[in-house]
Amino acid sequence: MEAYDSKRPGTDRAWIELDLKNLDYNVGQLRSLMADGCDLMAVVKAQAYGHGGAPVASRLEKVGVKAFAVATLGEGIALRRQGIRGDILILGYTCPSLAPQLREFDLIQTLAGPEHAAAISAQGAAIRAHIKVDTGMHRLGFDADDAAGIMDTFRLPHIRIEGIYSHLCAADSTDEENVRFTRQQLRRFEALRDILAARGITGLKFHIQSSYGLLNHPQVRCDYVRAGIALYGVYSSPEDQPLRDPRLRPVLSLRSRVA
Repeated sequence: MEAYDSKRPGTDRAWIELDLKNLDYNVGQLRSLMADGCDLMAVVKAQAYGHGGAPVASRLEKVGVKAFAVATLGEGIALRRQGIRGDILILGYTCPSLAPQLREFDLIQTLAGPEHAAAISAQGAAIRAHIKVDTGMHRLGFDADDAAGIMDTFRLPHIRIEGIYSHLCAADSTDEENVRFTRQQLRRFEALRDILAARGITGLKFHIQSSYGLLNHPQVRCDYVRAGIALYGVYSSPEDQPLRDPRLRPVLSLRSRVA
């Protein structure tokens, strides 16, 4: 087993080990399920779900992953300082006054709404961004039905919008009601995509699939799959039975000495 140890065995009573070959394997399995032209965006927020942001992201770059997602500005800066070169999308809110750091570290900021976008633009720092649209989760994002408001965002100075995305908040469930809700989210997202294309806005990266979006809704065609929990070889619940099971392998193991 090729492993990365959080603590060198023998120096403490308990430690974690990462099987990086299992990480490689999971990347391959998820890629095999993705549509042609779709790339993997590895979600490495919260220290790669506790696995360690630097060793995981470094290994993923070695197997060709070129896009990453984190939760905060600080997480993105940490990856840059640890040598990660790929695109890094910040999924969460960043205070507009910190826009110069987004530019300094070449990070891609999520625009959480019209006011957030306008405030970032007003800082005068040229940044890259993706627009988050709310298709039903109601946490943050532009209203997916407000195409005119979204169009206005493209006219803001100092912001280069490179993508649009949303989140399928019930995609982990195969319950009939949740499946209907997820399909409604997908229809709203596709309708917005069609409206923007009809108005001449093209060349953007569209993404709405997370781990369960890929496993339970394979018909979706996007530019990225934002793989999080599945990348590390586990599901959100041991009882989950997705429609497509790629037989993933756990990356992390907890080791301890018998007292």
